[in-house]
This record gives sequence, C-alpha cells and structure tokens, in this order.
Amino acid sequence: MTHDKSIGPLPYALGALVLACVLAVALSLAHWKSLSSLEDRVRHLAGEVMARGHAVSDQFDNTALKALLAYPSRDPCSDGAIEMMRRLSINARSLRLIGHVSNNRLMCSSYGAHGDGIPVGPPDHVSKNGFALRTAVVLPLAGNHRFVTTTHQNSGFTAFIVPGLISDVMPTASTGSFGVFGATTQRITVSRGELKMTEAWLRTPMAPGASRVFQGQGQLIVVQRSAQYDYVVYGAMPLSEMRGEWRTNALILVPLALVTGLALAALIVLLAKRRQSLANRLRQALRRNEVYLVYQPIVDLASGRWCAAEALARWRLPNGGMVPPDVFVAVAEKHGLIQDLTACVIDRFARDVAALHQRHPGFAFSINFSAHDFANADSVERLQHALAAAAIQTAQVTVEITERALIDANAVRDAIRTLRDIGIRIAIDDFGTGYSGLSYLTTLELDALKIDKLFVDTIGTDAVTKNVISHIIEIGKSMDLKMVAEGVEHEAQASYLRAHGVGCAQGWLFAKPMAVEELLGQLDREASAA
Repeated sequence: MTHDKSIGPLPYALGALVLACVLAVALSLAHWKSLSSLEDRVRHLAGEVMARGHAVSDQFDNTALKALLAYPSRDPCSDGAIEMMRRLSINARSLRLIGHVSNNRLMCSSYGAHGDGIPVGPPDHVSKNGFALRTAVVLPLAGNHRFVTTTHQNSGFTAFIVPGLISDVMPTASTGSFGVFGATTQRITVSRGELKMTEAWLRTPMAPGASRVFQGQGQLIVVQRSAQYDYVVYGAMPLSEMRGEWRTNALILVPLALVTGLALAALIVLLAKRRQSLANRLRQALRRNEVYLVYQPIVDLASGRWCAAEALARWRLPNGGMVPPDVFVAVAEKHGLIQDLTACVIDRFARDVAALHQRHPGFAFSINFSAHDFANADSVERLQHALAAAAIQTAQVTVEITERALIDANAVRDAIRTLRDIGIRIAIDDFGTGYSGLSYLTTLELDALKIDKLFVDTIGTDAVTKNVISHIIEIGKSMDLKMVAEGVEHEAQASYLRAHGVGCAQGWLFAKPMAVEELLGQLDREASAA
C-alpha cells in the first residue's frame, strides 16, 4: 500500500495493528492446536496405563480373590487351595503368580507349598481398601525378576505382577513418561521415563474418575484417578514434542492470517481514503452549490393546517446520486467543513424563505445547528445578519439543536441567549436519544421540544420503551415547552399525540420533504381556499 499523506498516519497504524492482531491470533491458534494434539497423545498414554492397571486389578480383586475367599477350606495352603491358585494363575493373563503371604513370608503359591516360607519383605504402603503393596519383590524360584505384589491383608492372598504388564506401554513418543501411584498413600508403584513426580503433584486432591492437565519440568502432564480403585495413573510428554506440529500448523495458518490481515488493513486504508475523498467532494460541492434545502411541513394537530416547516439539507451528486445527511454532516464535522456547510445552509435558507415570508408572514421555519455551530459565534452571527438582510422576522424562526450537543450545556448557553435575545426560538431535537441530564431543561432557555421518531414508533405497540413517550410529554408540559412529534406515519399515532396534548407533528402521514416552490404553492392554495 502506497502511503497517502492526505489521510494521515492513523489508518495505516490501525491497519498495521489489525495485521499484527490477526498474526498473533494465527500463531496462538497454531500453538493451541499443537498443544491440544499433544494433550490427546498424553491422555491416550495415560488411558492405556489405566486400562492395564484395571485389567490387573479386575483379574485379582474381582475374580481370583473372590474365588479364593469363597473356597471352603480354612487352610489357605491346602492342596485344594494351591490347586485353585494354580488354575487361577493359568487363566489370568495379567497375574504371573498367586500365593498366600503371612508374616511377610510367602507360605505357598500356585507353584506349591514353600515350607517355612519365602521372605517378601514388609509392605511399602497400604491402600485405604486394605491392600498391602510391595513394589520390588524378588523370588528365588523366579530368578532375578522383580514383582509388584498386592496382598489382601484380611486373608493374606497375594497377586504377583510383573511390572512390565503395566509399564511396557509403547508411547506415541519415545520420550514419554508414565506411572501409577497410590491415591491415598501418594507412593509410586510403577513408573517409567525421566519425569520425577513431585510431592505437590502426588498430593493433589482428586475425586474418583477425575483428571487434571498441567505443565511442569518442561512436560505436559495428565493425571487421572481410577474410578474403581485406590490408585492414580499419570502420563507425560515433553512440550518440545509440539514443535513439529506447531510448525506445520503455522505454515498453514500464518499465510492465511497474512492474507486476511492485509485485506483488512487495505480495507481500513481504503475506507479512510474514501472518507477523505468524500470530504474533498463535499468541499467542491459547497463551492458548486450542490447542497440544497428541502422543507418538511409541521402540522398543527388540532386544525390540521401547516403551521411551519423544517429546513433539511440535501446533497445530490453530479451523477444524480444522493449522499445521506447523516453521512455528509459527519464528514463535515470531522474534516472541519461544518462551518462552511452551515454557512451554505444559512444563505440558501435566507433566499428560500425571503419570498415565502413576504406572502405568508405568519408561517414559521426551523433550521438545524450542530454543536460546532453553537460553540462558534460565526454561525450565530451569520444567521442573524442573513435574516436581517432578507427582512425575515426572527420570531418566525426556530433553531434546532440535538440533545447530544448539550452534554456541555455551559458551552452553548451564550449562543442560545444571543439567539433568543434577537427573537429566535430554540428547540431540542431528537429528545430522549441523547446522553445529557434533564437538568439542562431548567438551566437553559428553551422554547420547544421535538419528540424523536424512535418513541413515536412505539405508540400502539408492545415495545419495552412504549411508556417513554408519555413521560417525555409530561416533561414538556411541566416545563411549558411547545412539543413537536417527529416521524408520524399513522393516524393512530396522530390521534394518540393529539389526545395527550402534543400540539404539532411532522411526518409522512402529512407530507414528505419538498422543494420551497412546492411548499409555497401549497400555502398559496390553502390561503386561496380559506
């Protein structure tokens, strides 16, 4: 984009900010997607460890132990009991050996009776369910193999498990870590990998079946507690595992973000240039007299006669297109053209009204001023001189100012007083839509109040603001202000306003805005018919 000094640096700065924000979102999304993918892998790893742990626990607790406890012999090492241990060991895929431990000695097992017993050592810890766990038991009859054992303390029946049945999980990354620890004891039973579980992690309270995800030691860690048994499994992978997928995601998302961000930045600059262009065209239009006035009649609701008209600025382009007033007025205010626009409106207003005023001296007119006009004495003086030069009675002229322009009432008070001193009336336009307090109604010298179409439209409806118009009318009455309702389109609205004491109205129900010639012709016809 070529830098255009006419619009200043702000649009370019805003465009750059939008581009930076879009890129930041793209990079964040790439990070989130890669982190989410890594979490899925770690959850799968922890889930596999949990599944193997449940398989072991189910085969001992729910199958082997129940069968042994139900065996009728009181001697846990009787021939029948040993035979049952042998049969249960053969049928259990996850149990290498089943035996009976008493006084920390294996007295018998599925391999037979062991005389005075084989020492297995004291338990490393005991679960809240009454199972004693030993994490490194070596049996002479099994060579150098180390077993993890779980002993039902009340009966002494014990399962011997090869740690590899749980820990020989092939992780999705060779650097994965995982393990099992007691939910109550916080003692690690089985582990594999470089991750060192801290005391704080082991002691984190968790409800059965719950899981947690956190980061530490450069790893993404998933901890999950068993819903059935008193142990917790964990899985972890280095955060560095995200890099490859992050690059892949970034290679897809960053170019898209660049295209989107550049498009948005270009749109911002284009709109700024277009707005600047509109300002230049308005400047030319004011010189070429492309801005003109139309007049919308104001009707006396009691008699139905046209008693006044509001002058409304219009801008027609050379190609016949129309620029809405709210657009070109905002452009004029932003680019310092509002005084020029007001001057054009005042001059055209004085020329239009002069001839009409001679033939219908009792007909009134209103003209709109912006907050800038009230803050600058030039517009007030220009209106005063224009009316005097055209011999227009100031008592027949009302200046309308929007309520939003009265946020700082002190800034407009002097201008209002100057206008009223020469006989011009002051009306508040669009009442109820601004942000100022009602206090200005008592502190400013006002003559009329115009009820905005927004509230007129609620008459006869179930809108939540339907009661606002009645409050506005009461305010106008209490302040002895003349009231004019804007945007009246239905007879039911006119009837309501008439019944509630509103004196005047304007809207398409009565007449659309028209050229001054058409207004003059209609007034002549009414005068002839009277």
